[in-house]
Amino acid sequence: MRPHSDRDSLVHQFLSLADALARQFSRRYPDLLEPGDAQGVARLELVRACSRVTDPLTAPAYLKRCIHGALAHWIRDRALLVRLPKSARSEAPWKHQSLDLPLPGGGGSWLDLLPAPDQTSGLEAEVGDPGLEAMLDQLPASQAAAIRLTVLQGLSLRDAAKQLGLSAMSVQRAQKKALEALRQQVSA
Repeated sequence: MRPHSDRDSLVHQFLSLADALARQFSRRYPDLLEPGDAQGVARLELVRACSRVTDPLTAPAYLKRCIHGALAHWIRDRALLVRLPKSARSEAPWKHQSLDLPLPGGGGSWLDLLPAPDQTSGLEAEVGDPGLEAMLDQLPASQAAAIRLTVLQGLSLRDAAKQLGLSAMSVQRAQKKALEALRQQVSA
């Protein structure tokens, strides 16, 4: 760990780098990142990263990478999970908004505009298939439950997680492992 005087001199030396990266990100993602937020994130990461610098010769590249990563993580953590197509962005720009917000002019929400899933597509039509059930029975219980709830019953990861008493991420991981195991069983 560097002494505070060394860290402070590095911070002052590379403050313009942090501000330049913040401006670059706020121009690139104007709907996601306010200039003030970008500058705050960049400067905070600059202070943190300056404490970890071991070689002053490689400091610029290291600090740039750290600040860039912090800004990218900040955007990723606050961006929409569903990206709208370009044709819909003029009507509903890609900002921090929910799909269940009311439409401009009333008459429902953005979520109401999405088509209903086809109830007979995919594996759902084959729920009663004994071969599929036999393959699911060979999987660990958590993986089989994840497939039954998310794929066969069509529940969202969040709803399946509530039923299983797990996090949505755990259900997604179990689903991914189960699908890979099923692919291997089918190809064998």
